[in-house]
Amino acid sequence: MLDFKKSILPKPNSEKNGRNHKASLYLFRVVLSLVTTCIIVFLFPVSSIYRSLDFPGVGSIAEEEIIAPFAFPVLKSKEELEEDKKMVLANLPVVLDFDQKKDDSAITSVRYFFARVDSLNNSNQIPESRIRVLRLIFPYLEEEGILLLSSNEDLDTFSSNLIAILRELYQIGMIQDIQNLPFSENGKAIILNQYEGIADTARLSRALTKDELLDLSKAKERLLSLAMVKFEDDQLKVKAFYEIGSRFLASNLSLNQKEMEKRKQEVLGSITKQKGLVLKGETIVAKGQKVTKTDLEKLSSLAKARVESGLKSNPWHFLFPLLGRIFFVGVMLLSLASFLYFIKREVFYDNAKLLMISSIIILEMVAAYLVLFKWHLSEYLIPVTIGSMLLTILLDLEVGLISTFALGILFGIVNFFDFKLAFISIVAGTLACYSVKEVTHRYRFYRPMLFISFAYVVFIYFAESLKLSSPGAILSLCGYGLFNGLVSPILTIGLLPIFESIFDVSTDITLLELSDLNRPLLKRLSLEAPGTYHHSIIVANLAEAGAKAIGANVLLARVGAYYHDIGKMQKPEYFVENQMGAKSKHEKLVPSMSALILESHVKEGVEMAEQANLPKRIIDFIQEHHGTTLMSYFYNKAVEQGATQELMDEYRYPGPKPRSKETAIVMLADAVEAASRTLDDPKPSRIKSLIKKIIDSKLEAGELADSNLTFRELSSIQQSFLPVLISAFHPRVEYPEPAEKTV
Repeated sequence: MLDFKKSILPKPNSEKNGRNHKASLYLFRVVLSLVTTCIIVFLFPVSSIYRSLDFPGVGSIAEEEIIAPFAFPVLKSKEELEEDKKMVLANLPVVLDFDQKKDDSAITSVRYFFARVDSLNNSNQIPESRIRVLRLIFPYLEEEGILLLSSNEDLDTFSSNLIAILRELYQIGMIQDIQNLPFSENGKAIILNQYEGIADTARLSRALTKDELLDLSKAKERLLSLAMVKFEDDQLKVKAFYEIGSRFLASNLSLNQKEMEKRKQEVLGSITKQKGLVLKGETIVAKGQKVTKTDLEKLSSLAKARVESGLKSNPWHFLFPLLGRIFFVGVMLLSLASFLYFIKREVFYDNAKLLMISSIIILEMVAAYLVLFKWHLSEYLIPVTIGSMLLTILLDLEVGLISTFALGILFGIVNFFDFKLAFISIVAGTLACYSVKEVTHRYRFYRPMLFISFAYVVFIYFAESLKLSSPGAILSLCGYGLFNGLVSPILTIGLLPIFESIFDVSTDITLLELSDLNRPLLKRLSLEAPGTYHHSIIVANLAEAGAKAIGANVLLARVGAYYHDIGKMQKPEYFVENQMGAKSKHEKLVPSMSALILESHVKEGVEMAEQANLPKRIIDFIQEHHGTTLMSYFYNKAVEQGATQELMDEYRYPGPKPRSKETAIVMLADAVEAASRTLDDPKPSRIKSLIKKIIDSKLEAGELADSNLTFRELSSIQQSFLPVLISAFHPRVEYPEPAEKTV
């Protein structure tokens, strides 16, 4: 959670400190504005700045002649470069390394094999014994191979044929499994290092197709076919030849991944980005000429060439478009800041809220960049309403509306002053703001889904109809708008808790959850300090009435009143509302100790609230509901016991004073409710007089100086408190005692 100082220029301790604080306050806003402006300006392609605002479209008629100011290359489009890339990669062969040592090793193993067989056959053992020994030595051979070896019939010719065929297969080359090779579309392979001792790499390579390349499975098939040619009349020799020969087959080709990557980078680097050249003074588009796709490519290349030539060609021509975008983006952000300064000062002087607004604006601009310039999708897929809904829910309707207007204009600025995009952004965003104005439950996001989808579909239909788009295109674009309208509220629901947590903002949804009287802290308060709990309920009723009377946040005032005295749970018996007629424990304490106990319930309440992860806005009620009020009873008692008046500050609550209308209302409600308990005869006139007296005393003591409450609002609060207290003290009907039975 970010910790930002929230205050509307709090009064400094000295004039110098005040100037320093004010300077740092405005410095933060200037830096934030500059950073936001730079991010928006340079987030979008710089080359787009140098594209003319009246950039013609394909098929349109050029209103004026466009001549090349300097020579520049015509660049290939992203699609053309991708096509070239696919083409060169499609012809990239698989590169294999040839291992000659495998050939020599295999032939040596075959000769050793037959040498052992020959040695066994020349022994004096009987044929049956030789067969048993052969089975023990060569258990992998089947019966045909064992019988052939034991027969000692022309083994020299048999072995020499096998060696010749194996050498041929090894010289061709064998891979383990051809299916595991990363063949491109042409299905070619190159075998390197076929012969040792040759220095020329070009003569070492040999090209094969995928069908010509052997793997172990194909090599065994070829071995069998060659055996059938050699021994077509002797099936015993064919089987034995295949059995023995297949045991000596091994792959001598391996994939050379490094060489393949090297060749890949070489062919990709050889792709040229240019496909033509426009000379200086050459007419790109003639006046009255129909603009073709080729003309449009030349104009786009001219814009990119201006960026690349930069300051070398024409410094002013290079700088002015960039300064123009900075100017227009800066003006919109300045307009937004001016609105906040003059209309929403509590937001303007709140660092956390300003940073949150800036973050949401940047998030929306990133989304626009991805949709328009990165993914090249329809402008109707930009989730413009997410920012509108977030700011309305997190702050209020007015901030949401003005931010929507600023976002819409910014979208138009970065997209070549596209009025249509700006208009749809403002219309859809405005409707989104009004649709979530009173969202207090997450399920109510179905309403903005309906409203936003309807707005998109209607706007897209009429806008595209005016452009004479085809019915199929209009239907497709309406589908984009419908998708955007359905998805944006869902994304807003997901982002809302993140912004609440990071910037410590409490929405009405969160406040409504906190207003549940069965939450742990409030449940504890009702059990451990029932008098304080009842007092908090009455204060909440008063605060709700007062907030409603002046148009403040009613829900915030009520919830803040619920939690303002939770610190009394630590020592409930020291507070009069929990003593239930018992003797006050303060009678045995010195006034200074009593003052410390009363003051501690504020500090302990803050600690309990932080442990329970209550929002900062609720903690403000705990800190500010007494402000810096003097504990007059214990102060007067201390004076009577001989204390000097210089010790008055020791008998004040630590504050701070209320810094919002809602906390100020709770302060007044708390004081009025506590004082009303002292009335012996709570008649309406006496209650009214008491309310006025309490409000006047807080006003005279300066406790309301930072709350922005006006005299008219104080008068409205005073009138709203009266019916609540009258109802709380309404008289009960006295029921007659039952008559005693007489005997």
